[in-house]
Amino acid sequence: MEKIYKILITVIVTALLASCTQSIRSNVTRFHALPAPNGEKIVIVPMNAANNGSLEFANYAALVGNALGSYGYLPANGEEADLVVELDYDVIQGPTKIRSSASSRGFVSYGSYYGRYMNPWFPYRGLHSGYYGFYGSPYAFGNIYDPFGYYPLGWSNNNVRSIPNYTRQLKMVIRPNKDNGQNLFEGEVSSTGRSAKLHEVMPYLVQAFFTNFPGVSGSSERVSIELPQS
Repeated sequence: MEKIYKILITVIVTALLASCTQSIRSNVTRFHALPAPNGEKIVIVPMNAANNGSLEFANYAALVGNALGSYGYLPANGEEADLVVELDYDVIQGPTKIRSSASSRGFVSYGSYYGRYMNPWFPYRGLHSGYYGFYGSPYAFGNIYDPFGYYPLGWSNNNVRSIPNYTRQLKMVIRPNKDNGQNLFEGEVSSTGRSAKLHEVMPYLVQAFFTNFPGVSGSSERVSIELPQS
């Protein structure tokens, strides 16, 4: 009988772990009249002038620049740009969820190390400043599993928990580098989870944004990015 109990416990624990899908799900919305890329030179600038010179913006601009580069766009590198890419990002705290459940006796933590995002090639220019260059930024992520935390394996008495809820957003506009030029692309990606650490989530938001890029104009889709096993 004891052997049977051990087998049942193993099966239950395995099922619990399998049910915790290691992924980040994002909503992506796009509107565009973007022609196929033909080696256009681009420059990335912040929508919000307060982000001029921001190192955080520089890191996010590099992620987006690398993604655009994979589609054939080129960094202006101080030359006249054909297209201007505007970026904005935010974290919005939503209502806190109150959940009553069985309290936990044991926990398992999910953590991973996600390589280093090197940014060797992509400069950007602020709206009211000169050109900036940077050469790399290491990212090491732990407990990246969304919603970033620990999961119960055992239960006892009832437990009331307050669960934070955040919406992480990235917006992008692509327009010609000329006065009164009409926007060629307008898009937004957002993801809801328990972490407000935008720098940890941003690589996955960018990856979701550029899945099926530029996509069908006027469409919205749900993109799930699977996380590597630790």
